[in-house]
Amino acid sequence: MTKHINFIQKIVIGCLSVMILASCGSHEQKGDDAFERVKEKRMLSKDSNFIPKIIIQEPKKLVLEKKKENPDEWTKYKYEIEKKINTNENKIKEIRELPNVNANLLRKVTNLEKTNNDLRMKMDEYNEAEKVKWEKFKVSMNHSVNEIGIELKSMKIDNKK
Repeated sequence: MTKHINFIQKIVIGCLSVMILASCGSHEQKGDDAFERVKEKRMLSKDSNFIPKIIIQEPKKLVLEKKKENPDEWTKYKYEIEKKINTNENKIKEIRELPNVNANLLRKVTNLEKTNNDLRMKMDEYNEAEKVKWEKFKVSMNHSVNEIGIELKSMKIDNKK
């Protein structure tokens, strides 16, 4: 008789354990499903508190449009100049690392490095609201950055000879 009672207790405990484990599932999915079902029910019943799908989806469209914004002319230009200035810095590092570099060449590289750093500061300080001076500034910066790049390239070639 006691074996029979122990067997029944084990079956009851096993069933309770299975029920407890089954109820421990994720409730997040159930909550999302419940929200969708309530929303659909209100849409079908024409509830006065109903919010149409169009209104719910409009903010999503606005977020996608913001991601597609293209940078303005100033941002594009600033990015290009920063890229050129960084290229010049890399060339300066390469020339400094070359073996048998004479003092005259190092002096020229130091001057070009200072000019390159000055251009970076000038770019950071430029007020983009000054639209009148924009074209003049753009031409000046392009010329200066390109000039440094050309000089560094020629110095590197001359030093290899």
